[in-house]
Amino acid sequence: MQVNPSTLKLAVASLFCAAPLLFGAPASAESSDGYLTDSAGKPVRSYSGECVRTYSWREGSRFADCQPAPVAEAPAPMVVEAPAPVLQTPPAPVPVPQNIPFRVSMDAFFDFDQATLRPEGKAALEELARRLAVTQYDRLTIVGHADRIGPAAYNQKLSERRANAMRDHLVAQGVEAEKISASGVGESESIASCSGARGKRLIACLQPDRSAQLTAVGSELRVSDASR
Repeated sequence: MQVNPSTLKLAVASLFCAAPLLFGAPASAESSDGYLTDSAGKPVRSYSGECVRTYSWREGSRFADCQPAPVAEAPAPMVVEAPAPVLQTPPAPVPVPQNIPFRVSMDAFFDFDQATLRPEGKAALEELARRLAVTQYDRLTIVGHADRIGPAAYNQKLSERRANAMRDHLVAQGVEAEKISASGVGESESIASCSGARGKRLIACLQPDRSAQLTAVGSELRVSDASR
């Protein structure tokens, strides 16, 4: 079959004209911001719907809806500093009460087997009352003692009478009665050792057992030993 040269040229020309339609781009396609566009200025898309890029495309290029708008970074959370702790001054320690005992010999206070204060005993208690007047204390306890001569029950009562006599005289000198407690322990706390002594020698030997224990308790005691 013989082909007319004029007819062949016409067929080739028709094929070139149809090429843009086969690839989805018009003959007058242009580039905009790195994307291929048609004559209407719309982006040319592939079969999958993606915009066709050109060689001039760069990262961040954006045209129409071909490239999503960059996602704005969320602002950094505001850091709120916690207020500095307020340092509180610890309270001053509460003074711990202390016991200040002072032992007083009974030979200057009472005669043997007696519960009546002698003048020397009164003078000693009056001096003690003057010192207590300038001393801060919470209470004053008086414990009377007796020697072992005689029945134990009698000596118990004798020690109590001696303690009460001392308490009454201190109250008469201005010491607060509600701060004083008086009691006796009889012969139960004997400290003298008088083996073999009889009569007056025994009475003299047992003198250390005829005593009184006075104890002041407070937070700011300034009482010294008042032994006689």
